Amino acid sequence: MRTSVALSLLGAAATGVAAQNPLPTAAAVTNNPVGLVAEAVLPGNIKGKVVAKSGEDGVGVQFNVELSSIPEGGPFTYHIHVNPVPENGNCSATGAHLDPTERGETPVCDKSKPETCQVGDLAGKYGAIPEGKTTFSANYLDKYASLVEGTGAYFLNRSIVFHYPNKTRIACANFKITNVGSAPHPSESGGEDHTGTVTQTISSAAPIGTNPAQTTGGAPSPSGTMPVAAGASFSTSSMTGVVAALLGGAMMLML
Repeated sequence: MRTSVALSLLGAAATGVAAQNPLPTAAAVTNNPVGLVAEAVLPGNIKGKVVAKSGEDGVGVQFNVELSSIPEGGPFTYHIHVNPVPENGNCSATGAHLDPTERGETPVCDKSKPETCQVGDLAGKYGAIPEGKTTFSANYLDKYASLVEGTGAYFLNRSIVFHYPNKTRIACANFKITNVGSAPHPSESGGEDHTGTVTQTISSAAPIGTNPAQTTGGAPSPSGTMPVAAGASFSTSSMTGVVAALLGGAMMLML
């Protein structure tokens, strides 16, 4: 009996800790330069390109992914990484995923809540490349990527990286601006619609073989915690006291 009560208290304490540390939320970007277009052209391994252009009225970024020569296996993920690809083409030098909110890779991205995912986790938010396909195309609007230089979600000085299921890096490329567009809008965030839209077309042509893989890199760990969500009827300090009391009660019962 005492053990079951203790376990219940520990579970309540764990729930309290989780309540104090919700996933951070990325802000929707509403001031991207209208008409700006950039693209990342893949040099080999996987062929194709990723085109990024400002969303309508500067809201978010419209991504167009067109790929061919995809190797056997899958599903394959892809992300925006924090560093550009160096001149030697080493994909392992691109660092971790673009993650200005520092939410980390765990828990995995919930595509129904894209604002809580890493900004650079495009596959997590809008779908990976399916297994057994040699061509792939996708179009979607991501509201959290920025084309405004100096902001945390800005990615035109960064890279796109494609991965095998074991996270080994297959191919990578840097973004390059092809149309500068107009001046940014005055505000960066706004709106409450966090829903991205995505359409995909895939082909099941015969596999053409794999390519040499490159070493994978790690992702940063979150460096801090977020406060209790606005509107809660208790403070962070009071919640900490409740959690401590629950843990203490559980320990006493287990003695």
